[in-house]
Amino acid sequence: MDSPVSIHRATLGDAAFFPDIERASGELFRQLEELAWIADDDVMAEAAHRPLIAAGTVWVARDEKAGVVGFLSAQRVGRVLHVWQMAVSPSHQRRGLGRALLRAAAVFARDADLEAITLTTFLEVPWNEPFYAGLGFTRIPEDALDDRLREVLAKEAQAGLPRERRCALSLNPGVLAD
Repeated sequence: MDSPVSIHRATLGDAAFFPDIERASGELFRQLEELAWIADDDVMAEAAHRPLIAAGTVWVARDEKAGVVGFLSAQRVGRVLHVWQMAVSPSHQRRGLGRALLRAAAVFARDADLEAITLTTFLEVPWNEPFYAGLGFTRIPEDALDDRLREVLAKEAQAGLPRERRCALSLNPGVLAD
């Protein structure tokens, strides 16, 4: 029987679990021949999560028995909360934890009177753009991208992610927070 999972703000100690969770969740990309290499690619370093945790913009899914099984790492940028990474351990996927993590971020953004939650992701990869669209995120047209999101997408392309397969999404926090 599955043990209960709850969503909490991350602690600095939680960051140690994030690289392994991200790496394990990336195994899904092996299903897509042209993107399978991502499963072996670098993940967000533990140290990169720490300032975001200190800022209060990182949440974890904590299984009563297994410990940290998922996380969402975000950053407040002006009037926007930008999601840098979200990952859930394969053993806990398809249980609504991604949605719960995003809801926690949306409640934070709504309560902080932020205008939007943004992120970048793969177009048409089932657990990427379609997943987020199902939660109410909308694709930002290329000609409507602000400088910040253009820069994020450009840096991703420099890191090897195929720019033509990437997009930026936005959500009004009230959609998930209510």
